[in-house]
Amino acid sequence: MTAVDRALVEAVLLGVVGGLISVQIVLRRLPFFTLAMTHATFPGVVLAAVAGIGLYAGGALFGVLVVLGVLALSRRPAQATSTAIGIVLSAGFAFGVVLLSARDGFSKDLTAYTVGQILTVGTGDLIAVTVVGVLVAALLLVTGRQLTFRAFDPDGYAAAGYRPAAIDLALLLTVEAVIVVAVPAVGAILSVAVLVGPAAIARLWTHNIPAMTVIAVAAGALSGLIGVQISTHYDVAAGGTIIMVIGTLFALSFATTMAWNALATRYRRSRQPAPGPPSGVTAAQ
Repeated sequence: MTAVDRALVEAVLLGVVGGLISVQIVLRRLPFFTLAMTHATFPGVVLAAVAGIGLYAGGALFGVLVVLGVLALSRRPAQATSTAIGIVLSAGFAFGVVLLSARDGFSKDLTAYTVGQILTVGTGDLIAVTVVGVLVAALLLVTGRQLTFRAFDPDGYAAAGYRPAAIDLALLLTVEAVIVVAVPAVGAILSVAVLVGPAAIARLWTHNIPAMTVIAVAAGALSGLIGVQISTHYDVAAGGTIIMVIGTLFALSFATTMAWNALATRYRRSRQPAPGPPSGVTAAQ
């Protein structure tokens, strides 16, 4: 298998996995949390590279700390949470940059961790994405109804005797796992689009969760496939191109659905009968 073939497989797999988990991220209104987690995971990836250990091991260990911090912050009032997450977002990424700059003779390029280098992925990366994909699918199969219940009725979920902290921890750990395996392909910075964009596209077309999931998976896989092909053909950054394709699909979906809704509204109004005379008033009067 050539480097381009591996890149194509990686992009499609990551698009499928990202599409699956993105529905829960959007339903739970977690895009900002996810953005913070991608940035805060960056130091763990850098520490792993500096220490010479596996990228996935370092990112996962640091990611667990990030998840626990996010859970703790999510229990605070909304304004305090937003402020604290903003600080974590900036400080986490800055810590990673400082680590890179302080390491004399460190040969890794910063872009390898920020925007990814999908053409350099190996068989191990494909296996890692596949394993995480199985974990995501298992989470949705086992706890899908609970996740939906928690998303739409948090108070009712707790009143029904469920443990919100447990389901939140499972979801955030799964999101963190997807972030870690996405780093080699699209980097720590751009991975948020893979985890949010597909569901954002799907939600423009439907509010039915199974249909939304199908559309999100298709959008994620298609974006990865098209992005890598454009990247190899024009010799441009693959990670950035994949994200641009996701953005383009979102813009096209937004414009199309807006135009369709406007036409549907005009059609419904044209089909409404003209208002008759007031009650009790005849034509002769």
